[in-house]
Amino acid sequence: MFEVRLSIWSALCAISLVFALSATAQMVQILTSSTQGRDAVDQSLQAQRDEQALIGAPVSESVRRFHYELTIQVAEIYDDNVTLASNNRVHDFYTRIGPALTLGFGDTIVREENFLELYYEPDFLIFADHSNFDAVEQVAHLAGQYHFSRLTVGVVENIQLAETGDSQLPGFTGTIVHGVNIDTGGRRRINTYATHLSAAYELTGKTFLSSAGDYALIDYSGGLTNSQRISGNLFLNYQYSPKLVVAAGGTGGRDVLNQANSNQNFEQANLRASYDPTGKLNASGLVGLEFRQFDTGSHDSVTPVLDLSASYKPFDGTSISIDASRGTQTSAALLGQDYTSTQFQATAKQRLLQRVVLSLTAGYQNLDYFGADTHTVASREDNYYFIQPAIDIRITNFWFAGAFFVHRENTSTFSNFGFNDTQVGIRTALKF
Repeated sequence: MFEVRLSIWSALCAISLVFALSATAQMVQILTSSTQGRDAVDQSLQAQRDEQALIGAPVSESVRRFHYELTIQVAEIYDDNVTLASNNRVHDFYTRIGPALTLGFGDTIVREENFLELYYEPDFLIFADHSNFDAVEQVAHLAGQYHFSRLTVGVVENIQLAETGDSQLPGFTGTIVHGVNIDTGGRRRINTYATHLSAAYELTGKTFLSSAGDYALIDYSGGLTNSQRISGNLFLNYQYSPKLVVAAGGTGGRDVLNQANSNQNFEQANLRASYDPTGKLNASGLVGLEFRQFDTGSHDSVTPVLDLSASYKPFDGTSISIDASRGTQTSAALLGQDYTSTQFQATAKQRLLQRVVLSLTAGYQNLDYFGADTHTVASREDNYYFIQPAIDIRITNFWFAGAFFVHRENTSTFSNFGFNDTQVGIRTALKF
């Protein structure tokens, strides 16, 4: 089996190298692409669209009423710590096969008009020497929007049935950051189901109300604590200028856990804004305070929350994006404890010779635990970071190939949650 995987690895490397040399030797005309609007309901699909434009693949300037895309992705990956363990590390080669189907109806690109979009991707992980780690992952995404005269309504449904450890998993939803769930640690099966309903109503030419309701179910295996979150928000928005919108509002919700007397209520006072000064720069952000009460009645907590993002395209073929967030989550691994998660991620991409894209993504996450009642003493703190450089080449308009390197490391005051892991892989994709 190892010899077969080694042959596949060698063949894929050779194919990628040959086409990389061929592509970089060619000079082609710059391909124009339509302006891509910011996808507010799903960052992963928007990132795919931005990368398609960055790499120079053609994008239609007109909105097609119906469109589809079928992508077949294959990667060969070496992982030196498959189980994300602090000791007794297991290393192996594995093949990742991921067909993906996107069906769209209406304005799925800019998303200013009515649209309906479905995305589905099953991923098959096949290990060379440890078949007990073989897995099937699934990611599904449904989004829709409809305009009335003054009212706009939307719906998003995300489903992620995932095995932690897979750094190439699409980042749609849930508690997995770059293929890792820091709270639970190790290699685990985590199923996440999330529903998002939204509505916006125009009051005047410059003011409008917006509201959203969310439901999320996180289903763990292996004796961990499953959880549900139900929340809603309401904002009053004011368009200060054509480039700046500010808003004030509040959020309320409830965390429901499958532990006795462990449910929690929370409320947030929020301010948010979106700023789009030029076609090259846009930014949005939410800040506020969260007030949390526990069913035990023992104590309340108050903590700052934020969700910030910005993107900048200084030149043709160059893009930079930054995301930061802070919030409170219930722990699935430690009974009677919550944690404050602070995250930061930055990505830079540069197109070369119209066909080659170099990218670098780096991120950091801090988990600071606290007791959900006065009798629980929490002393765990984790600091996790990752870095991923990659190269991707457009061989033809429908054939792509690339290679990537991933290093992930977590240091924890609980040593059994600490780990470091390195993955090296090559990948290819066909798009129809």
